[in-house]
Amino acid sequence: MYKRILLCTDGSPNAEVAADYAIWFAKRLGARLQILYIIDIRLLEGPWMSDLSGALGAQPYAALAPKLQQLQNEKAATILAAAAQRCRDANVACETAHETGSLVHVMLTYEKRADLVVLGKRGEHAPWLDDMLGSSVERMVRASIKPCLVTPEKFEPVKRMLIAYDGSTESNKALHAGIDLAPALGTEVTLITACQGETEEGASKILNEAVQLAQAHKLKPQAQLVRGNAETEILAHCEKTAATLIVMGAYGHTRIRELILGSTTSHVLRKARVPVLLVRG
Repeated sequence: MYKRILLCTDGSPNAEVAADYAIWFAKRLGARLQILYIIDIRLLEGPWMSDLSGALGAQPYAALAPKLQQLQNEKAATILAAAAQRCRDANVACETAHETGSLVHVMLTYEKRADLVVLGKRGEHAPWLDDMLGSSVERMVRASIKPCLVTPEKFEPVKRMLIAYDGSTESNKALHAGIDLAPALGTEVTLITACQGETEEGASKILNEAVQLAQAHKLKPQAQLVRGNAETEILAHCEKTAATLIVMGAYGHTRIRELILGSTTSHVLRKARVPVLLVRG
């Protein structure tokens, strides 16, 4: 079970929603929150800063750089203080940290001590992204080796969990994670299997395996075998059943797969209006 939750925040409205979910999960799981603010080193040393130094000259730039760092530090302190106060108001134990460096590298360092990573789907540039994932979030989710909860733009308490299962190693991990979480969160469970390449008989067998496992854990899941593209059917069934959390597998890390998420996973992350819990195989 998740006893240490890492919340990555940038102070944006989407990050505030991520904090709502992190606190909600922490209260129900008796977990401790680690709230992390990362100052992206590219803001201080990226190409645009080199252009700025060339435009201003070395001496003015040398005076400006420390001020930019100070402003970023003050912003981090303000955002973390507000987040910590929200935790205190909710009686959730927390600690805060802020680092300057590569977003992915710092996140990977901190997630070693966490059981679950919580990220807002979009960050400070959300108004310009439409249905895209935030670029920083996408890089962090791809690199993470821990379960990741990617949150939407609005908070809603989790009441019904939709678990996508196709018999793969990744989805099997997700199935076990969802089954373990459901009693702790007090949620109902729906299991869904999409019949695509395999026969309907084979897909039914896969779905029955999931049902039997859930029942063995004293759950009473609803089960649905659907036909068509998995990503389309998962989203449609999420809406149909009023699910408020999707649990699914993410591809494990290989030389190729570490660069891309599975097409189904990526599509669901972009389009889902509820939080998506990604579990690694």
